[in-house]
Amino acid sequence: MRTSSPNPKRSLPVALLLFLAFAAVAYTPPPLYRRNTNLQQASTCKECHLAITEQWERSPHARAERTQNLLFGRMYFQSLKATRGATMLNCGPCHETTLFVNQDFFFTRDISHEGVTCVFCHMVSAPGPSTGIPPYELDLEHYYGSVRNSIPTTSHQSGYSTYLRTSEYCGACHSYANQNGVKISETYAEWKRSKYAKQGVTCQSCHMPGAPGRISYLGPARPKVPDHSFSAELAEKARPGAAATVALRAVRNRANDSLVVSAVVTNTGWGHSLPTGNDQNMAIIRLRVLTEAGAIVWESDPFADWNNSVFGVTLADELGSWPAETWAATRVLQNRRIKAGGSATARYRVPVGDQKGPYRVEAQLLFRRARPNTLETYGLSEETYGAERVLAEASIRVP
Repeated sequence: MRTSSPNPKRSLPVALLLFLAFAAVAYTPPPLYRRNTNLQQASTCKECHLAITEQWERSPHARAERTQNLLFGRMYFQSLKATRGATMLNCGPCHETTLFVNQDFFFTRDISHEGVTCVFCHMVSAPGPSTGIPPYELDLEHYYGSVRNSIPTTSHQSGYSTYLRTSEYCGACHSYANQNGVKISETYAEWKRSKYAKQGVTCQSCHMPGAPGRISYLGPARPKVPDHSFSAELAEKARPGAAATVALRAVRNRANDSLVVSAVVTNTGWGHSLPTGNDQNMAIIRLRVLTEAGAIVWESDPFADWNNSVFGVTLADELGSWPAETWAATRVLQNRRIKAGGSATARYRVPVGDQKGPYRVEAQLLFRRARPNTLETYGLSEETYGAERVLAEASIRVP
């Protein structure tokens, strides 16, 4: 059966995809009904943990599953068809957590739409076997936290785990290779190789910095309650100074008909590479040259200058075509992620002709969640999924 649309509603029946997935990976679901299961929706948690739950509701974790994140959802559904279900265990357990705990593959329970939800993260008691997907030890009778002496409640049993304070806890999902063994996301490994790992700066230090408050209305006021919004902006503010910088240098060439411009991008504050995560994430340089009066002389098109203006990872398939889809990749064609503490340079030759100076050169370093061709292929909104967030800016005057 073929379809020209990536919309799951017009594609293969979910039941058939599940059959193909289980057949492909020889996956045997454990029993569905357990007497000790205590999977509550976030709305239930909110009754006691109001501030934390509201932070989570704004987080990428809350929007990780296919119906909340269409960028993931449409690509995931296409990957299931293209690989006969081989990507199911690579992607699903981290994006749709309770779906796999409950084996609710038809989304009959509301909690299955909650992505990386409260109960899943707090059922993790310890690291599990390396072959686990994800490699966690789940205790379905307790909810674990980082408070040693928690306030007893009749709502659930509580536990204490030092594992939740470690970067390894985050790294179990923030490390990913496709079914061909190609490493797509290496966020944890990038952090592990950085100076921050040696200094004891964990993922939680930046992404969950916290503030005074209460974990629960039943508990006492605490000097620091971890923030559960996991926003990139929050992480950037948690580190002193700028998270990334752009430095410009420009001179007129000897023929006097062009400017030679260098833009040096430095990853000054990210605890991992810039950008990190999946192969869709990218940082781009947009450069503009103006007259002193503000008229535009020249501006760049980053996607027409991919090998210079785009920082990220580019994948290729077995035929060498690029950029390849995540699941079709057989190798990394180019890795232009900027390591923590590292720098990279984009160079431009800007034609100015007879246009008289002086000139003003402006540069922006921007973050994007998806490539333009991906948005076109999957019918996704440029406003939502192609929005460009400013990481750094710079400008200079050229006589």
